[in-house]
Amino acid sequence: MKKIELGFNKLILIFLLLSSSFIVLQSCIDNDDFEDQRSIDDRLILKYLNDNNITAEKAIEGYYYSVIKSNNSGSKVKDNDILSIYYKMDLLNGSKIDSVTKASSSGKPVKFKMMDKSLVPVGLRFGSSKMREGEKYRFFIPSNLAYANYSYENLFQRNSIFIIDSEIMKIETDSEQKEIEKDSIDSYIVDNSIANIDRILSGLYYKKNSDGEGDKPVDGEIVKIKFIAKYLNGTTTLDSTKTGSTFNFKLGNHTVIKGLEEGVKLMQKGEKALLIIPSHLAYDEGLQVFPKKVRKDLLDKKLILEKVPPFSILKFDVELVDIN
Repeated sequence: MKKIELGFNKLILIFLLLSSSFIVLQSCIDNDDFEDQRSIDDRLILKYLNDNNITAEKAIEGYYYSVIKSNNSGSKVKDNDILSIYYKMDLLNGSKIDSVTKASSSGKPVKFKMMDKSLVPVGLRFGSSKMREGEKYRFFIPSNLAYANYSYENLFQRNSIFIIDSEIMKIETDSEQKEIEKDSIDSYIVDNSIANIDRILSGLYYKKNSDGEGDKPVDGEIVKIKFIAKYLNGTTTLDSTKTGSTFNFKLGNHTVIKGLEEGVKLMQKGEKALLIIPSHLAYDEGLQVFPKKVRKDLLDKKLILEKVPPFSILKFDVELVDIN
């Protein structure tokens, strides 16, 4: 339940997926092998471009890009912007990998934040920095800026080169994202007829479901809780009750997400409560992964540690079992 950062593990993949610097990479693997693969990828991309009469520019990081739709009046992408995009992801050989479009089941664009360690494949984040709101680009991303030596079932193999069409539908700030999530939570409360729920100044929503007794816990005390955490769509993401024991942590040590700690401090021993936690009090911008289906495998192999997608609102049913 701790809010954990990405783990940089045994494979060079970890660095390749997330970092914006090549210095560490070149100290981790054989330079000749790295340069050989980059050269191979570059030749393959150039051959594809020539064979298909495609004009594309090469970026300093090593990917190629072409403009499908421009919008000179759109806001330019900046660091820490939150991008909502539609995308289509294929391999250089034409194999279809993934897409999120207006015609998709949800019809909603996906989001990521323009900052380090926010997106896999990292080449798409690099490329997005060249874009404006309302523009659509096509990126030709070599393996060292995608999934490197990682492969996933029959979907793609190690050293795969990706073609990604990306269209930026909206650029938002952190404060705008908070308002969007507030509106989503307020709608959820109305739609589900949740009464007597309070919104705390921080943005946390708290509803007492059953009474407890005694004083509320404070920093320095160890609390023992049981909880079930779900997304607003009802999907369970964390369930401490399956372990058969309580989840224990010390208040004030910042070892759990902010919203859970703040919510527990509002409770009494024995109390049960509902907490609805916006992303800025949970896992915030997190890590976005394209295609979405590989996320579980990356988690299972401990190549990433963040289970919760970016900007996820969480709903916790919590019981404060004991205070020490």
